[in-house]
Amino acid sequence: MSYVLVKVSEPADWADFHAIRRVELFEARGRFGIYNDNHPHDYADFAHPFLLKRNGQALGTVRLDLFGGGRAAVRLVAITAAEQKRGHGRVMEALVTEEARALGVHTLLVNAVVDALGFYEKTGWEPFEWDPSELENSPLSCIQMRKLL
Repeated sequence: MSYVLVKVSEPADWADFHAIRRVELFEARGRFGIYNDNHPHDYADFAHPFLLKRNGQALGTVRLDLFGGGRAAVRLVAITAAEQKRGHGRVMEALVTEEARALGVHTLLVNAVVDALGFYEKTGWEPFEWDPSELENSPLSCIQMRKLL
C-alpha cells in the first residue's frame, strides 16, 4: 500500500478534504448544515491542511496549526467511516508527526474526543491541559493531550 500525506492545495484535494470532514466530524455526529468549507482557519498562514491518500484514494484529513515556540495543534482528524479500524489513522498520525518535526515542532497538542482517547494513548499521547479556553464552546466532550517529539 502506498500512502502519501498531501498538503492540500489543489481544488480536487480541497473537495475531498472538506467532504471527509463534513461527513465524519459533523454529519456522523448529527451536526448538519453547520460545516463551513470556507472557514478562515483552514486557509490561515498558521494552518497546514493535509489529506491522507492511499493509491490515490482520499482516506483521511488532519490540519496542523503552528503556534510557534515549537508547539502545534493537530486538528479535525478524520478517517472515512468505510476505512476506519484498518490502521490508516496510525499511518496518518506518523506522517503528520514527520511533517511537524520538519517544521520545527517538538510538542504536538490535540483536543481529543473521548471515543478517540485509546487511539491517542496507543500512539504516544498523554493527557495534558494546554488551553482550557479551547474547550469552552465545544459541542463535544474532549480531553486535551500532548505528544512530545
